[in-house]
Amino acid sequence: MSSSVLNASEAQPDVEKEPLVSDKDQKQTTLSGIQKALLGGEDHDEWDCTQYQMDNLTTWTAFLLTKGAAFDKPGTWRCMACAITVSICMAIYTQIGIYGVSISKIDLFVHRLSTFLNVFVGFLLGFFLSSSMLRWYSCTNAFLQLLDSVRSMQMQMIALGVDRVRREMLSRYGILSAWLLHLSLSAQQGGAESRESESAQLEKTWMWLEQARPNLVLPEEKRRLLRHQECYALLWTWVASLVGRMAQDGEIPPMASPTYGRILEIVEAAYGSIRDVRSLQKVRPPFVYVHTLAVLVHVNHILNAISFGLVVGMTTQAAMGKADRNLRSDLPRLVSSLFMAFCMSMVAPFLYLALLDVCVCISQPFTYVEGKIPALKFIRNLEEDIVNAAVMADNT
Repeated sequence: MSSSVLNASEAQPDVEKEPLVSDKDQKQTTLSGIQKALLGGEDHDEWDCTQYQMDNLTTWTAFLLTKGAAFDKPGTWRCMACAITVSICMAIYTQIGIYGVSISKIDLFVHRLSTFLNVFVGFLLGFFLSSSMLRWYSCTNAFLQLLDSVRSMQMQMIALGVDRVRREMLSRYGILSAWLLHLSLSAQQGGAESRESESAQLEKTWMWLEQARPNLVLPEEKRRLLRHQECYALLWTWVASLVGRMAQDGEIPPMASPTYGRILEIVEAAYGSIRDVRSLQKVRPPFVYVHTLAVLVHVNHILNAISFGLVVGMTTQAAMGKADRNLRSDLPRLVSSLFMAFCMSMVAPFLYLALLDVCVCISQPFTYVEGKIPALKFIRNLEEDIVNAAVMADNT
């Protein structure tokens, strides 16, 4: 009986003694799997919003770069098509309904329409863009600080001569926390949190984790973590508990020592980074502010489309000879100002609309592909650093 149990235990590999990142795991992490699940069938490595040639943006080559740009959104072009439709309708109405009106009154009306809200909308969009970029950089720095905490914990354990099994357990908990945090936030893409329950999001997170790193968590650990929605934060509670046990067992300096305090500072920094990432992703700008700004941008677009339609209608009237003598005499001036009216009334509001879309994308760093933090690349770099540091520690 004892020999059969011994043989069975020898047949099953000890997960704690296996390397953190095997060759099989590296292939599954680098190739499709989780990347295609996160990006709806696309490979994550196909587009990284932080990898581009800065030199290309300083020349006219920037007009040819459409992938990942704000002008690649179908919604933006649909709004532009609606604005063109409004302009055409106003031009037709000018031909039918507006006739015999003095050119000075029409000029005044067009000027008021074209300048309405332009300065105010530009100011609000600039402020929103600045705050969105600050949120993006803050979220990225918080996520990188979490990964640095894992590296710092491993460095402390190596410097203190902790057993290899304990070191790998602490590193594994840190890497697992980073994976779960990234996958749980990515499970809410496109506002999915309003359509899916928390249990469904948790199941999706663990399904993606099994596809990316199937050997990263033990079955008993998974069973315990599945009970909690914020399991990525709970892992650092396990790390703190394990560090306390190691201090009591004499594997690391006692609790009263400065070294133990330094280790707890690493745990607190990791937990604070998780809190910052979650708050920057989930706590969005107030709806009343974003909604009001979006309405102002669209109203400004509509008013400028009406303005351009009036200019086109007046120019057409003068060209077809349907207007009065004064308007026909101003035909050269109307034709020359038609291009400027197109730039001010159609191109500028379109750029405002694209800028609003940019602000929305970068204000959610884990939601939209165009502004998504390359977290998978960061986690892969962390795993490589952990493995390389472990090899150096075992051979020095």
